[in-house]
Amino acid sequence: QRVEELGLGLLGLSPYSLYSLTFEEFGNAVKGKNEQFELQERAAWERARWQAAVMLSPHARKGSQIKPKDLTTFAWEKVEKKNSVSGFALLKALAKK
Repeated sequence: QRVEELGLGLLGLSPYSLYSLTFEEFGNAVKGKNEQFELQERAAWERARWQAAVMLSPHARKGSQIKPKDLTTFAWEKVEKKNSVSGFALLKALAKK
């Protein structure tokens, strides 16, 4: 029943389309839909942070600016920073081995 809920509801597939998918195709479709939803949520949160920074900027000290990342850093931004390794640093690490 869960497959039918996801396929017919979340993905909006017809019964014929749903049952013609392989397990891998179905899994990829659900994964893609979840990633799309997550990206939409991230964009909404980033817009809200930007709006807050714009609304607070008139109240900042003279000569200073409030940037959106000054207000908060989201979890997905922290993960991206940790995983970002420069190509040069990677080559240097491989050369030491």
